[in-house]
Amino acid sequence: MPGRIILLTGPPGAGKTTVAPLLCANAPGPTAIHLETDFFYRSIRKGWLAPWTPESHGQNQVVAAAMVASAVTYAQGGYEVIADGIITDWVKQVFVDGARSAGVALDFIVLIPGQAIAAERGRTRTNDPIADYAPYVALYRLFAAEDAGHAVDTSAVAPADLAAALREGIEAGRFALR
Repeated sequence: MPGRIILLTGPPGAGKTTVAPLLCANAPGPTAIHLETDFFYRSIRKGWLAPWTPESHGQNQVVAAAMVASAVTYAQGGYEVIADGIITDWVKQVFVDGARSAGVALDFIVLIPGQAIAAERGRTRTNDPIADYAPYVALYRLFAAEDAGHAVDTSAVAPADLAAALREGIEAGRFALR
């Protein structure tokens, strides 16, 4: 039986990488994978381009295709895939097309704390701390404008409680992309 893909996105400091392993742990089936989209970028050892620059468009298309191919392969093998990362509209569409072609269910969740909370979380995180959140404010606003049906405020929720609430929403179909 095919698994599903759950896109877990939001601005830096939203809690994606913290809650993704908890979602894997509370997955209803016997198998789940946390697919960190940053891994695909960090794996480029020669010729890496900062993904927010105009010249990185070709690289970003290849990385998005690799992410989707991996996620679909796991999902077709019965895994629940939690893909965590900065999933902008065009990347989301690549996932939608890939999941649809493969007959795999797809959910989309946007974690969005208050901007000051996201900045503080980014500043104090262990891996890749963000000293200055100012360059991310436009990205934060992009996610803050997402459809309320897919957005979840993570400002005052403990990660375990958030994972439980997200699981309930996933199982109820709240975050399904059709």
